[in-house]
Amino acid sequence: MNKTKLLVVAGILCVFAAVNAQNAFAQNRQDANGAQQNRARRQFNQNNRPAFERPNLKPTLFANLGDKLYTPDGMAIHSTTGALYLNVPNFGRMNENESKTKPDSAQGGYLYEVQKDGSVTKILEYPVLEETGQAGPMGIACGPDGNLYVCDNQYFHNTNSLSRILRVVCQDGKPTGEVQVVIEGLKLANGIVWYGDKMFYTDSFFDIDVDKEEGIIGSGGVFLFTLDEVKAAGTDGKPALKVNASPDDPHCVAYQKVTKLGRGDNTGPDGLCVDKNGVLWFGNFGNGFIYCLRPNEAGEYKQENVENVFDALNQPGVRRGQYQGSKLECCDGICYDPNLDVVFIDDSCGNAIWYFKPCAKGEKITPRILWKNDDNDGNEGLLDQPCEAIVFDGKLVIVNFDWPFPGLANSKLDPPGTLSAIDYAEIEKFVRRAESFQQRGGAAPNAPNRNRARRPQN
Repeated sequence: MNKTKLLVVAGILCVFAAVNAQNAFAQNRQDANGAQQNRARRQFNQNNRPAFERPNLKPTLFANLGDKLYTPDGMAIHSTTGALYLNVPNFGRMNENESKTKPDSAQGGYLYEVQKDGSVTKILEYPVLEETGQAGPMGIACGPDGNLYVCDNQYFHNTNSLSRILRVVCQDGKPTGEVQVVIEGLKLANGIVWYGDKMFYTDSFFDIDVDKEEGIIGSGGVFLFTLDEVKAAGTDGKPALKVNASPDDPHCVAYQKVTKLGRGDNTGPDGLCVDKNGVLWFGNFGNGFIYCLRPNEAGEYKQENVENVFDALNQPGVRRGQYQGSKLECCDGICYDPNLDVVFIDDSCGNAIWYFKPCAKGEKITPRILWKNDDNDGNEGLLDQPCEAIVFDGKLVIVNFDWPFPGLANSKLDPPGTLSAIDYAEIEKFVRRAESFQQRGGAAPNAPNRNRARRPQN
């Protein structure tokens, strides 16, 4: 090939190279512009989301209890009849009187039956304790003997270990009106649950182990009694059982201290439930720490097997969405739903409902938020200091305690008392969608947002 032809070929190759370089530059620029547009589009969508990202989970009003029932608390479904029972201690207006009595109310509080349409029927007034002239019916559970068992919280009237466990005697699944004293000597009787022939209850305040330098401001525990022990007490002239409200009592199977956090509430274990595997879950009202107690190989529940499964002090908080930054710092009532295999948490401090999936031994749980709202009077069904929840007739029915303490979102008592409800089918959709995303390899709910896939908002 002569010199002239070589120059021509070289020139053609240079032209091709220049064209390719120009095309590559244009393609890179287009890709960069496209990526920038995508980022801008995502940012626009993030900034222009509607105020309610999950309107189908918005609570509605299930029951208006009237002005004379203003601080409702525990609920239970009777195992035979399916009837829903509600305790109403009416603590909220005691501070109006120097005597700390309840104006316009039975001093013992009430037991009501709640119908599927939200109407209520008074069943009985609880007998008062002679020393205080009061009773404070809170947690309630149906026992395997068909009777209802109730935590009578006397701590708000007298702190000298006068709280009790009561038995509401039932016949053919219906209360007869007779109330018996089963256990005495509790400090702050609070939550109660049965699992098989075992009855667990929480005592939320032991008045011991306060160490301000270490940040320990309170303590409480979980107690266990068998059906045989319970049946033998308070009937046919037999005396009630007596406990020592401390971890030294042989019936105390779980004991936890309360670390100062947030509003500095010193209340210990409150809500509790047992899942399908017999694992006991409970949490502190004062700081939101959550624990589990697994039975050992012999089926025994012992303090040595208590696990801290949620460290509220070091939680990251909700990472994005309408509840961004929210943290769980209060565990009031909790309940287990076997259908979804989840535990619902009433966040009395934050006016919120959370849930978590039970974890395996040695693992931690990750609470996810279902709904949260600001301070309100509850008249439209929004949460107004939620304290208990239960699945009933296709709804998650939620009790609004509405008796504010320092640091809570709820700022004042505003009758009437109310029950809220969230459509259970919508909760199931949300939980299943979240599970599906996790199974596809999505990031953990509170992890940094590295995966751009669409996911349920925490």
